[in-house]
Amino acid sequence: MRNTILSVYQPSHLASLVPTMQSYIESATENFQSSNEEISFSNFSLKLATDVIGQAAFGVDFGLSKPQSASDSIKSFHNQDKEDNCDVSEFINQHIYSTTQLKMDLSGSFSIILGLLVPILQEPFRQILKRIPGTMDWKVDRTNRDISSRLDEIVRKKMEEKNRGSKDFLSLILHARESETMSKKVFSPDYISAVTYEHLLAGSVTTSFTLSSVVYLVAQHPETEKKLLAEIDGFGPHEQIPTAHDLQNKFPYLDQVVKEAMRFYVVSPLVARETSKEVEIGGYVLPKGTWIWLAPGVLAKDPKNFPEPDKFKPERFDPNCEEEKRRHPYALIPFGIGPRACIGKKFSIQEIKLSLIHLYRKYVFRHSPDMEKPVEFDFGIVLNFKHGVKLRIIKRT
Repeated sequence: MRNTILSVYQPSHLASLVPTMQSYIESATENFQSSNEEISFSNFSLKLATDVIGQAAFGVDFGLSKPQSASDSIKSFHNQDKEDNCDVSEFINQHIYSTTQLKMDLSGSFSIILGLLVPILQEPFRQILKRIPGTMDWKVDRTNRDISSRLDEIVRKKMEEKNRGSKDFLSLILHARESETMSKKVFSPDYISAVTYEHLLAGSVTTSFTLSSVVYLVAQHPETEKKLLAEIDGFGPHEQIPTAHDLQNKFPYLDQVVKEAMRFYVVSPLVARETSKEVEIGGYVLPKGTWIWLAPGVLAKDPKNFPEPDKFKPERFDPNCEEEKRRHPYALIPFGIGPRACIGKKFSIQEIKLSLIHLYRKYVFRHSPDMEKPVEFDFGIVLNFKHGVKLRIIKRT
């Protein structure tokens, strides 16, 4: 099962996705018409990331990042009829709503908050609260059920297709399901819907947040911006699209900037694991079945591994830097570690780098006067900018 999923993230397949990613990025930036225009960059990046992962996961063009408005682009979605258009529009709205409600404060689901403190009580309380109208658990449950039914419909239509030539995540799973007898039991329609939506959620919100973080932070640091622009301009003519190999090997400073942004604002505040056997950690014996909460953001601000942790310094990730050489390999784990690490890491990094190269070839960004200082966050399953990232676009000459 995992091998089937991993096939989507093989280097050869990721390399083949570069033109698709680039086309969405170019289309999205056609919205940037005039110099000094102000935009909600976090909204822009979420639409872009959702479009890219929608194509990769479902083989579906949501059309959110096209130059026309989201509502207009959805109407042209695959030339479908009015009823289908409404379904797609509603699905996207519900997806965006669901990603902003995964909070860990008092404005979020009470069962989620309780689960952080007493995990065993989360599900019983969720079952009760989701039946009480007006509670956040009730709202989330209704949204999730609607999303589930719409995903089931997407899966059903895909299963009915006679000639599935596309290599999106959903098509590959369906091919595996049809080619192996055991796979039909493992890849049930419900499972396929769940794992596909997991990819949509993981591949849109986290990528969007990281892309917004990089641009927000670079706008604050002129020296970083100067070095980054020099590297990007030095790659070649602006019409030359980097290959997957180029992205991995020819943009070392861009790589450092992305890593430092992921350290500065760690997208996953908490990661939960359950011990599979009794284990001793730091002198404490944890029985089998103990829930362990990791806080990657705390690790990323540890001055032992990151001197002056509150300073944005991409150079700390220079392979030749002494700080990088002596740092613990697990000091920064934005994608997790071990066999349960995020399998979409390379996909996400490829999309982020490609987006940044295209953006900075044409534009630089400055904070809008409406951007609050200091920036505020919503802490949920993923980190979110509370009021978005508001930036002013300046066209390069």
